[in-house]
Amino acid sequence: MTNILVVCCTRQKKETSRLHRSLTQLGLSESCFVENNRAGLPASYNPFLEQYAGRDLILAFVHDDVEINDLLLREKLLNAADHFDVSGLVGSSQFAFQRDADYFTWCNLPAEHLSGAVEHTLPSGQSYWSSYGPVPHRCVVLDGLFLAVDMRKIGTVRFDERFTFNWYDLDFCLSCHNAGLILGTTNIYAHHESGGRCLDELYQKEKKLFWDKWRNW
Repeated sequence: MTNILVVCCTRQKKETSRLHRSLTQLGLSESCFVENNRAGLPASYNPFLEQYAGRDLILAFVHDDVEINDLLLREKLLNAADHFDVSGLVGSSQFAFQRDADYFTWCNLPAEHLSGAVEHTLPSGQSYWSSYGPVPHRCVVLDGLFLAVDMRKIGTVRFDERFTFNWYDLDFCLSCHNAGLILGTTNIYAHHESGGRCLDELYQKEKKLFWDKWRNW
């Protein structure tokens, strides 16, 4: 049977993360937390891709502020792997980068190409659902809050370590697409606490790096 390993990087101890607490509540022990992490996510994720490439394993890279509340997590990941080589919670079947936009948001992409849903927290503490479109759906790009990779199919594709915490997910997905891998969404119930940071200097620096790399996409 295909094994599943959840991988997460956190700046603190794993016990303080929403992800670890939710996995514990689900009784899922198949996880690896990179604690006290200060490296960029690509640099932390790539060793796992190197270690497990070619194995009968699904590596799920998940942000530490994601809370998974789906009792059928394993079953849904295995089902997604029957159709997709890389699966996620939110994605789009088309991608066009707007260089002049201050930041990337799924809402800027044509709605008819979007897929997936994820729950978020409002400043008031209330929660709401961001619902983008039907699931499952084949995609070109996926949100990095949850990326499940079929290690039997990944080959030599790796994260670009020039990125740290921004744009790395879109870059990885486009690299997977160019390598002939199939990407798509799955309907795993998850809550994402953070909306991300989009206007700091590092974000803008990595946006330019992304543009220079993919301007001819």
